[in-house]
Amino acid sequence: MAITNQPANLNYLSLVNFETNFGRMPNVSYFCNRISIPGMALSSALQPNPFANVPIEGTHLDFEDLNLSFIVDEDMQNYLELYNWLSSIGFPETFDQYNKDSTEKSDINVIIHTNKSNPNYSIVFKDVFPVILGAMQFDTNATSIDPIVVDATFKYTGAFTITKIE
Repeated sequence: MAITNQPANLNYLSLVNFETNFGRMPNVSYFCNRISIPGMALSSALQPNPFANVPIEGTHLDFEDLNLSFIVDEDMQNYLELYNWLSSIGFPETFDQYNKDSTEKSDINVIIHTNKSNPNYSIVFKDVFPVILGAMQFDTNATSIDPIVVDATFKYTGAFTITKIE
């Protein structure tokens, strides 16, 4: 008896085969070492009846935030890209920090590769803006020389798109 429900592709999606392209943050893009594709949830409602409330599907999706981590370069250029972007949006102290000519939002593109390092899918987040820039922690008690990694959180407009690269 033949197996009829076996998938055509038995390869696993690799944890390390991705690249990022950030329109506004080229240095963060180069040093990005972790990115989480956000989860999503469909809202639901309860329809009452005499015996039990029956859940029914909702009408809109809720998306989680976009989270990423990057290794801070020695000149802190990638950290400063995000720091300056957040400062210009949230609380500029000078007119130089508040750059009204630059856009407050940018697109982020994540390319997922196959196990043979060929581009496979493109995930695009539109109108992204930072909301959290994590702490940069120094430690004189460290037992190894590990790079400093900083987390960042972004919001984006609407949904994200996933497209197969042909």
